[in-house]
Amino acid sequence: MSQDYLSLVGRSAASQEVQRFFREHKVSWNSVDLYQSQGVTEASLELYDSALEIEFIKKLSPRSSVTHQAKDFIISSITLVNHTDQSNQSIGQVVGPLRLTSRLADVTQTLGQNYDQNRYQGTYRWRKDDVIIEVDYETTQDQINYIVLAADTLEVRAVKEVAESLDGSLAQEASEDLGIELPDLPYEDEPVTLDYENSPVVERESGNRSGIMVLLALIIAALFFYDDIAQFILQLLGR
Repeated sequence: MSQDYLSLVGRSAASQEVQRFFREHKVSWNSVDLYQSQGVTEASLELYDSALEIEFIKKLSPRSSVTHQAKDFIISSITLVNHTDQSNQSIGQVVGPLRLTSRLADVTQTLGQNYDQNRYQGTYRWRKDDVIIEVDYETTQDQINYIVLAADTLEVRAVKEVAESLDGSLAQEASEDLGIELPDLPYEDEPVTLDYENSPVVERESGNRSGIMVLLALIIAALFFYDDIAQFILQLLGR
C-alpha cells in the first residue's frame, strides 16, 4: 500500500482523504479512542501494534460538537515507528518515496538539506508547508527509529495554547463556547492568614478591675451625700 501520510496531517477526521484512509486500513471513527488532556478532548488511533499512531485534537468549535463526531476533530500528528519489516510493508510510503526502511541519504534527498539537527537526541527536523517532520535516525545501525508528522497550523496551535494555559480557572460558559470540557477539580479549603493572628495577647489582672469599680462607687456616693459631707467638714474646721 502506498499512502502519502503528509497529506493527512492537519485535515479533519471527516474529510474524504481520512475516511479513505480508514477504509483502506479497515477501521472507522468508532475505532478511535477519546480521552481528556488538560480539559481539551483528544483522541488516538493505533494500527499495526503501535507501528502507526494517529493523534486527533478537538477543534475550538461551538458546543454543538459535544457528541465527539469525526467532523469535530483534526489530525494533529502521525507517528510511524520502525518495528519490523512486516509493519513497514503494511505502512507503505511516508512522504513520496520515503519509507521507514530508507537511509538518511534517501531522507535528505526527499526532504532536502535544509534541516535542524539535535545531536543529543539524534533527531532531524524538516518543515513542509504547515507540517513539521521529525526523523529519529540511528547512525550506528543506519536505520530510522521513528518519523513524526506534526501539524503546525493556526488551528492546532490555538487548541494547544488553550490546553497549556488551562488551569481550571476558565469559566463554565467560556468553556462551553470553546467546545471543551473542564476537568473536575477537587475542592480544597485553604486557611486564611490574618494580620493579627500572631499578635501577643495581654490579659488584665483581676485586681485592677475591682479597684476601678470601688473608686467609681466612692465617687457616686460622694456626689449623693455632698451636702452632709460638706457640712461635716465645715464643723471640723470650725472647731
